[in-house]
Amino acid sequence: MKIKIFNDVYEISKRIKFIDKDYYVVYDTSKQKFEIHNSNQIGNSYCLTVPYKELDERTLKLVRSSQSANIEEILQNLENDNRLRESANKTSAFSNIVDNFNGEIL
Repeated sequence: MKIKIFNDVYEISKRIKFIDKDYYVVYDTSKQKFEIHNSNQIGNSYCLTVPYKELDERTLKLVRSSQSANIEEILQNLENDNRLRESANKTSAFSNIVDNFNGEIL
């Protein structure tokens, strides 16, 4: 069951509307997680699951950073992260090859 949150200790459910008037917070009782939804989205209002046990300033920062207005920066960060992972994987694969040959040169 999902419960719409209207009041919370730090007023995150109200403050989130300063970021986007269509945002709202729900609590998913089955997952025991908070979720951010946007009533203006067509088809499905879900935006993200809050990774924290409580609503606080971190939630607002997370929502701000995940907005579509920041899509260029988000995509750039993903690309940079993917490049770093690919490089680490190549290094690891090369290291495994070297280890398997025990230093023997063919």
